[in-house]
Amino acid sequence: MKKAIPWIISLGLTLLVGFLIYFSVPNWGHAWKVMLQARPLFLLLGVSFTMLHLVLRAWRWGILLAPIKCSIPYGSLFSLTTAKYVINVIPPRAGEVVASVVLAKKERLSVASVIGTSFLERVLDVITVVIIFGGYLVLFSHRFTPNSDRGHEIMLTIQKFSVIGFLALSVGVVSLIYLIRAHDWTKKLPKYLQQLLVSFLEGFAALQQGRAVVKVAILSLAIWTAIIFQLFFFVQAYLSNFPLLGALLLTIMSVVGIALPTPGGIGGFQFFMNLALVHFFSLYLSPQDPHSHAAGISNGIYIFSMIPVFLIGLFLLNREGLSWSKLSKIASEKAPSDIA
Repeated sequence: MKKAIPWIISLGLTLLVGFLIYFSVPNWGHAWKVMLQARPLFLLLGVSFTMLHLVLRAWRWGILLAPIKCSIPYGSLFSLTTAKYVINVIPPRAGEVVASVVLAKKERLSVASVIGTSFLERVLDVITVVIIFGGYLVLFSHRFTPNSDRGHEIMLTIQKFSVIGFLALSVGVVSLIYLIRAHDWTKKLPKYLQQLLVSFLEGFAALQQGRAVVKVAILSLAIWTAIIFQLFFFVQAYLSNFPLLGALLLTIMSVVGIALPTPGGIGGFQFFMNLALVHFFSLYLSPQDPHSHAAGISNGIYIFSMIPVFLIGLFLLNREGLSWSKLSKIASEKAPSDIA
């Protein structure tokens, strides 16, 4: 029964979001027609930036892993970075953990340490997004003001949680740095937990190296710049006059949707993308039916961005000798006793 809980939660949430999307779209026929009218050149540009962002992610992961082992082949890092997106289709979206386990076993590393680097990657992503959003609010928020009361509510909510998130992250980062530098506190724990935590914290060792911190910061900014351009070109495939700075706000809002624990972020991405397009960029949509127009665009972007990554990820997983059954087993059965 325990193994079924993540599936029930994930699929239940997917159905709920799907239900909300379905009944918010007046004309699905029009939405599907819009989705198929994308301009191929801009789709290709969007896919190019998708792959660039994966290349940069694999590079950053290698830098974070360097204090643990500096000779990990880039090919393995890229394969498992891309494969994470395929693995995340399996509830409970354990792509980070499964990829870390596979890499650790392949390179004979501590599983906990590799998981620590993957966890640090997510922390870095959140910090980068919060910083980018802060810059957007200060410099560009006047350019794309909400065009509805719902839009104002959405913006206020995002601002509120961004401030709370930034404060929480600041406290968390300071705490992590302290925990990395002071291991004495672990001696008070049972030996097993002590070994587990020390191994996990080894995944944060790159934060103690000045050059590595600079490289990771630059790569984090480059990754999210690539993601913004990726979304910009995908939107350009449907809306030829859509502004680049508008893609920055779309990226921030879509991140909220992807964070929902649905398989592959499906549903959550479309829901928040629709909200952003309708309540902030209705000027660029069909005045007769903006909701259906937005639904066509958001579904098209999701499908055309994920299919290449999914196919490449499946190929790379096969090359690594990993099947769906093996991935599902690792995702559902990985216990603390296996991580040390």
